[in-house]
Amino acid sequence: MSTMSSNAVYLLVTTLLAMAAQCNANFPYYFGDFKVSIRNGFSGNIKLEVNCTSFDDDLGRHWLRKGQTYSFSFHTDILGTTTWDCRLATQDAPLGTSQLFKCDYDFLKKCDFRECKWDVRDDTEYLLDIPQNKYVRWAHT
Repeated sequence: MSTMSSNAVYLLVTTLLAMAAQCNANFPYYFGDFKVSIRNGFSGNIKLEVNCTSFDDDLGRHWLRKGQTYSFSFHTDILGTTTWDCRLATQDAPLGTSQLFKCDYDFLKKCDFRECKWDVRDDTEYLLDIPQNKYVRWAHT
């Protein structure tokens, strides 16, 4: 391989790694396997419907009874663009779509860079801040 080709490959790989590092200052922690768990935390006997999608995956509809949890695992992409949007609904009404995973340092820090645990309650979604060991009301941005 010519020196110019070697330099181009090196530059491409370096650029991709730099772009990937944007997701987490502690690279490579963001790049790897993650788990998202969604629990039905409604106070009444309300079923929760969960339908999560990413850019190239649709996990289908899942119905959760009170206290049940739906979990899925995945591997983030090297560019740090992986997101999971989940449409939430009860048997009576849609609740909307929430982004339950994104490559963002502050978000991943709460997930301890490995698992995002959500509790869907009567008023909104709560994310378990694993380092603090407490659920926090999540304001979607």
